Amino acid sequence: MKTDYLFPNAFKKIGWLITISSLVLGIIYLASNGDFTLSFLTFRLRKAEGADLFLGEYEDFTNELIAILLIVGLNLVAFSKEKIEDEWVAKTRLESLQWGVYFNSFVLIIAIAFIYGDNFLDVMIYNLFTVLIFFIIRFHYIIYIKPAFDKKNKINAF
Repeated sequence: MKTDYLFPNAFKKIGWLITISSLVLGIIYLASNGDFTLSFLTFRLRKAEGADLFLGEYEDFTNELIAILLIVGLNLVAFSKEKIEDEWVAKTRLESLQWGVYFNSFVLIIAIAFIYGDNFLDVMIYNLFTVLIFFIIRFHYIIYIKPAFDKKNKINAF
Protein backbone atom coordinates (compact mmCIF):
# COMPACT_ATOMS: atom_id res chain seq x y z
CA MET A 1 0.00 0.00 0.00
CA LYS A 2 1.35 3.38 -0.98
CA THR A 3 1.48 5.96 1.84
CA ASP A 4 3.34 8.88 0.25
CA TYR A 5 0.90 11.36 1.74
CA LEU A 6 1.82 10.52 5.34
CA PHE A 7 4.62 12.14 7.36
CA PRO A 8 7.51 9.94 8.56
CA ASN A 9 7.00 8.16 11.88
CA ALA A 10 9.51 10.42 13.68
CA PHE A 11 7.16 13.38 13.18
CA LYS A 12 4.63 11.78 15.54
CA LYS A 13 6.81 12.50 18.59
CA ILE A 14 7.32 16.10 17.45
CA GLY A 15 3.56 16.36 16.92
CA TRP A 16 2.82 15.12 20.45
CA LEU A 17 5.29 17.63 21.89
CA ILE A 18 3.71 20.51 19.97
CA THR A 19 0.16 19.35 20.73
CA ILE A 20 0.69 18.94 24.47
CA SER A 21 2.55 22.27 24.71
CA SER A 22 -0.15 24.13 22.83
CA LEU A 23 -2.90 22.47 24.89
CA VAL A 24 -1.19 23.57 28.11
CA LEU A 25 -0.80 27.11 26.74
CA GLY A 26 -4.42 27.06 25.57
CA ILE A 27 -5.72 25.98 28.97
CA ILE A 28 -3.68 28.70 30.65
CA TYR A 29 -4.98 31.24 28.13
CA LEU A 30 -8.61 30.18 28.67
CA ALA A 31 -8.24 30.05 32.47
CA SER A 32 -6.93 33.62 32.47
CA ASN A 33 -9.86 34.83 30.31
CA GLY A 34 -7.42 35.99 27.65
CA ASP A 35 -5.18 37.91 30.06
CA PHE A 36 -2.28 35.51 29.53
CA THR A 37 -0.01 36.88 26.80
CA LEU A 38 3.39 36.15 25.45
CA SER A 39 5.04 39.57 25.36
CA PHE A 40 6.99 38.92 22.17
CA LEU A 41 3.66 38.38 20.37
CA THR A 42 2.28 41.83 21.19
CA PHE A 43 2.80 44.31 18.39
CA ARG A 44 2.11 47.99 18.02
CA LEU A 45 -0.08 48.52 15.01
CA ARG A 46 -1.09 51.70 13.28
CA LYS A 47 -4.75 51.92 12.54
CA ALA A 48 -5.64 52.89 9.01
CA GLU A 49 -7.42 56.19 8.91
CA GLY A 50 -11.15 55.67 9.29
CA ALA A 51 -10.87 51.88 9.30
CA ASP A 52 -11.51 49.62 12.25
CA LEU A 53 -9.12 46.89 11.20
CA PHE A 54 -7.94 46.40 14.76
CA LEU A 55 -9.68 47.41 17.96
CA GLY A 56 -6.67 48.88 19.71
CA GLU A 57 -3.25 50.29 19.14
CA TYR A 58 -1.63 47.03 20.29
CA GLU A 59 -2.56 43.59 19.06
CA ASP A 60 -1.65 40.35 20.84
CA PHE A 61 -1.22 37.22 18.72
CA THR A 62 -0.93 34.70 21.57
CA ASN A 63 -4.26 32.99 20.82
CA GLU A 64 -3.43 32.81 17.11
CA LEU A 65 -0.07 31.16 17.86
CA ILE A 66 -1.71 28.65 20.20
CA ALA A 67 -4.32 27.71 17.58
CA ILE A 68 -1.72 27.37 14.81
CA LEU A 69 0.54 25.23 17.00
CA LEU A 70 -2.40 23.03 17.99
CA ILE A 71 -3.41 22.50 14.35
CA VAL A 72 0.17 21.73 13.30
CA GLY A 73 0.69 19.35 16.24
CA LEU A 74 -2.59 17.53 15.72
CA ASN A 75 -1.87 17.12 11.99
CA LEU A 76 1.59 15.71 12.70
CA VAL A 77 0.16 13.23 15.23
CA ALA A 78 -2.77 12.26 13.03
CA PHE A 79 -0.96 11.89 9.73
CA SER A 80 2.40 10.38 10.66
CA LYS A 81 3.09 6.81 9.66
CA GLU A 82 2.98 4.05 12.21
CA LYS A 83 6.10 1.90 12.65
CA ILE A 84 4.29 -0.86 10.79
CA GLU A 85 2.01 0.71 8.21
CA ASP A 86 -0.06 -2.12 6.72
CA GLU A 87 -3.51 -2.38 5.16
CA TRP A 88 -5.27 -2.82 8.52
CA VAL A 89 -3.68 0.39 9.83
CA ALA A 90 -4.66 2.22 6.63
CA LYS A 91 -8.24 0.92 6.90
CA THR A 92 -8.40 1.91 10.57
CA ARG A 93 -7.01 5.35 9.71
CA LEU A 94 -9.70 5.87 7.06
CA GLU A 95 -12.52 4.64 9.31
CA SER A 96 -11.32 6.82 12.18
CA LEU A 97 -11.20 9.87 9.93
CA GLN A 98 -14.74 9.11 8.81
CA TRP A 99 -15.88 8.82 12.43
CA GLY A 100 -14.13 12.11 13.20
CA VAL A 101 -16.09 13.85 10.45
CA TYR A 102 -19.34 12.29 11.68
CA PHE A 103 -18.65 13.41 15.24
CA ASN A 104 -17.73 16.91 14.09
CA SER A 105 -20.94 17.13 12.05
CA PHE A 106 -22.99 15.97 15.03
CA VAL A 107 -21.42 18.62 17.29
CA LEU A 108 -22.02 21.24 14.61
CA ILE A 109 -25.71 20.28 14.26
CA ILE A 110 -26.23 20.40 18.04
CA ALA A 111 -24.47 23.79 18.22
CA ILE A 112 -26.57 25.25 15.41
CA ALA A 113 -29.77 24.01 17.02
CA PHE A 114 -29.14 24.92 20.66
CA ILE A 115 -26.35 27.51 21.06
CA TYR A 116 -26.69 31.19 20.26
CA GLY A 117 -24.76 34.46 20.47
CA ASP A 118 -21.13 34.65 21.51
CA ASN A 119 -21.21 31.10 22.86
CA PHE A 120 -21.88 29.87 19.32
CA LEU A 121 -18.64 31.47 18.14
CA ASP A 122 -16.75 29.78 20.98
CA VAL A 123 -18.20 26.39 20.01
CA MET A 124 -17.27 26.97 16.37
CA ILE A 125 -13.68 27.76 17.36
CA TYR A 126 -13.45 24.55 19.42
CA ASN A 127 -15.18 22.66 16.62
CA LEU A 128 -12.21 23.42 14.36
CA PHE A 129 -10.20 20.90 16.34
CA THR A 130 -12.79 18.17 16.98
CA VAL A 131 -12.24 16.30 13.70
CA LEU A 132 -8.55 15.80 14.39
CA ILE A 133 -8.94 15.20 18.13
CA PHE A 134 -11.68 12.59 17.74
CA PHE A 135 -9.77 10.96 14.84
CA ILE A 136 -6.62 10.66 16.97
CA ILE A 137 -8.54 9.30 19.96
CA ARG A 138 -10.39 6.67 17.93
CA PHE A 139 -7.40 5.69 15.80
CA HIS A 140 -5.11 5.19 18.78
CA TYR A 141 -7.84 3.34 20.67
CA ILE A 142 -8.31 0.85 17.83
CA ILE A 143 -4.57 0.46 17.13
CA TYR A 144 -3.12 0.35 20.66
CA ILE A 145 -5.71 0.04 23.45
CA LYS A 146 -8.33 -2.30 22.05
CA PRO A 147 -5.85 -5.10 21.18
CA ALA A 148 -4.50 -4.96 24.74
CA PHE A 149 -8.03 -5.42 26.15
CA ASP A 150 -8.71 -8.27 23.73
CA LYS A 151 -5.56 -10.12 24.83
CA LYS A 152 -6.38 -9.62 28.51
CA ASN A 153 -9.98 -10.82 28.24
CA LYS A 154 -9.25 -13.74 25.90
CA ILE A 155 -10.09 -17.10 27.44
CA ASN A 156 -7.52 -19.77 26.79
CA ALA A 157 -9.26 -23.04 26.07
CA PHE A 158 -6.10 -25.11 26.46
